Formats: sequence, C-alpha cells, structure tokens
Amino acid sequence: MPLQDQTYVRRELEFPGALTNGASGAGTRRIQEWLGFHGNGTPIDGKFGPATNRAIEAFAARKQLAYAGSLNQQVWNALVEPMARVVALPASAPSKPYPQLVRWFAEQHLAAHPVELGGANRGPWVRLYMKGSEGDAMLWCAGFVSTVLQQAADKAGRSAPIAGSFGCDELARQAKDAGRFVAGKSVVSGNPGFAALGACGIFLVRKTASDWVHTGFAFDGDGESFLSIEGNTDHKGSANGFEVAKRTRRCASNDFIRLG
Repeated sequence: MPLQDQTYVRRELEFPGALTNGASGAGTRRIQEWLGFHGNGTPIDGKFGPATNRAIEAFAARKQLAYAGSLNQQVWNALVEPMARVVALPASAPSKPYPQLVRWFAEQHLAAHPVELGGANRGPWVRLYMKGSEGDAMLWCAGFVSTVLQQAADKAGRSAPIAGSFGCDELARQAKDAGRFVAGKSVVSGNPGFAALGACGIFLVRKTASDWVHTGFAFDGDGESFLSIEGNTDHKGSANGFEVAKRTRRCASNDFIRLG
C-alpha cells in the first residue's frame, strides 16, 4: 500500500479540527510539534493555552495566512506541508534505476530535515518512519531506511529488494537471505570494493559479527570512506541522535547491503 494511504500517515496529516484556547489532547500536541518544527516552539504538553495561540499567530503571520484564534485548514496545511510533500514524493520522482532512485528519495527526505520533536525518539517524523510508534526505545534509523526503500519501490513499480524492518539485525538477515549482504572486508580490500554497491547501498554499523547497531544509505565510497544519509543521528554520528543528516563515514566497522 502506498505510504500516503497508510492509516498512521493519514492520522498525521488529517486536520485535527478548529481547535482553540482551552482545547487539549492529541490534536493540540500535534499542532505544538509542528510549531516547534517551524521554529515557533511552545511546550509540547497537549494543552492549548495563550502560548500555543501566540505561536500559531506568529507562524500564520509569517506564512501570510489568516488566523483568528481558531486553527483552520489553511494554517494546518502549512504546518504539515513538509511531511505531506515527502509522503507524496513518488508522484513527482524522476525515472531512474532503482539504486539511484533510492538515493534521490533519501535526498528529498534530508532536504525536509526530519527531526525528533517532544522528546527522544518522538514526534511526527519518528511516527512516520516507525509506522505510528514512538518512544525512548523506538530507535528509528532502520525505519527511515525501510520507508525510503518502499517509496522508491512504489515509484519503480517493483518490490523492494528487502522487506524492511525496524531493526538493523533484521535488515542484515534479510540481505543475507536475498544474497545482497556485502561484508565490509570486501569493500575495504577493494575486492570487489565499494563499486559492488553501485549508485547507492545501505550501510550497517557492525558491533559484532552478528550484531549491527545503526544503519543508513551509503554512496560515493572509495573503499576507505563514503557519504551517508541516515536517520536517528546527529553531528557526532550517534546511533541514537535526533535528525536525518548527511555524513561522511569510514568504511571500517561497517557491512553493507547491495540494492542493485
């Protein structure tokens, strides 16, 4: 099922109603999350009070939208526009070979700058990548990878090369079963080298021979280093960060998944 048709995605994007001062609950919390994303931060506590009202006023004024103390459809659409655009990507994606298409989709997600909002591993972007789930234990790097793989497959009219998962170990298992797992030592040695991954592959940060702790997309490698686009990371390259980011990583201590 296309991403935009998934119930958990529709729940993120649907208008929560004409909420106003005194409202409380999940709808108000969603408004507060998106206000924070756009730089009009206010406590994400699910309580619509004067601070939330003032934050909406500022956002609406910047977007040149009418707001009279009650959330309207136009203001809501502007708040969720970054996610709506990302969800609708298959309709506007170029025709490319699948690995190049995966990289293109990953770059579009990166441009939207998905971040956590309201706490560790929480917020609308985390719920998008984790199929509606969030919370301290919801490490979302593999969910990000799986979402992008499926969007690219939807555009290409084919199945994704691996089914996808919320866990790095499961991604590795799927790749091995599909004959797509590329041991890091073969990339570092140059036999067959990073070229085996083609235009874009997946990296898996290896903790042990059977345990991987972080993942993302890998491209433009030379056997020593590569560029990445990855979720649930930060400027330190953490495996439990707060954003989608582009980084440079060493090939050592990584295994890979071939997509082409």
